[in-house]
Amino acid sequence: MSVFILITVLLMGFVCSLYGQSEFSLRVNDVWNLFVSYDESNINQQIILSLRLPRSLTAAVIGFNLGIAGLLMQGLTRNPLASPTLFAISSGAACLTALNSLTVASIGGLSNEAVAFVGALTGGGLVFLLGGGLSSNQNALRLILAGIAINGLLTSLTRAVLIIADDMAYSLLHWLSGSLSGIDWSSWSQLWPLSLLGLFIATSTCRGLNLNALGEQTAASLGVNVTWLRIRICLAVLILTSISVTVAGPIAFVGLIAPHLARAWCGSNHFMLLPAAGLSGAALVCWADLVSRNIIPPAETPVGIITALIGTPFFIYLILKGKR
Repeated sequence: MSVFILITVLLMGFVCSLYGQSEFSLRVNDVWNLFVSYDESNINQQIILSLRLPRSLTAAVIGFNLGIAGLLMQGLTRNPLASPTLFAISSGAACLTALNSLTVASIGGLSNEAVAFVGALTGGGLVFLLGGGLSSNQNALRLILAGIAINGLLTSLTRAVLIIADDMAYSLLHWLSGSLSGIDWSSWSQLWPLSLLGLFIATSTCRGLNLNALGEQTAASLGVNVTWLRIRICLAVLILTSISVTVAGPIAFVGLIAPHLARAWCGSNHFMLLPAAGLSGAALVCWADLVSRNIIPPAETPVGIITALIGTPFFIYLILKGKR
């Protein structure tokens, strides 16, 4: 029942994002007619098919990716504050991708996807190394402080890239805010294969995460290869986060909020939590995208700003809740 409600909320956000806030008079039945009676001469259907549909699909998949990435990180570290944003995975991917966009500083001729993966690995690896995130005696405060420090460093480097970029500064700044503007079918084609790979790896960790919640020693005694579980989780998180950042920039706090929403609906079983966290993240980004287009139309507010406005007070709430 809970998953059904999440799917309903996602579908509502998805459909509303298809026709909401347009200079053309798009209607709900235009979306319906696109699937049941397609007409090449209908301008409304062409707008939905060429512009809105790839954007809404991309928003949903990116939200799904980030929701699952956040859930995996929280399950691995047993830290409710863990997320790609707070642990510098997103900022690492964004920093190296921004650097790679400069012709004079391109990194070994690598694709943006590969560069984002390396950046995510670097940022997250530094946080986990400094914060002891993979040790048996984890310190949540130490991890958070390490995340803040590495995030600050990577953000400063990214700002330096913006200064160097000059003519490209505006487009880079817009992308770094987490933007879905300019998304087309090529973006979708870039996104879905690696997202599918990351999801496949993530689904293989559900049993291990359920047992890991009891403690690593208990999980190991029940037959879980903890080292192999960590490798799969880290690989899935890096793939899901880096490809999402490559396509739309760092969209903040989705990976923090979605897992908590999923737990409120579905409890602690990761076989249920995994799809629920993905659906929660997808619904959040779809609705945030709709809101971003309605604040100061026809201009667009980057969707990352909307999720940050939601996520910042949520983060503060979790910290205060943890002190009780």
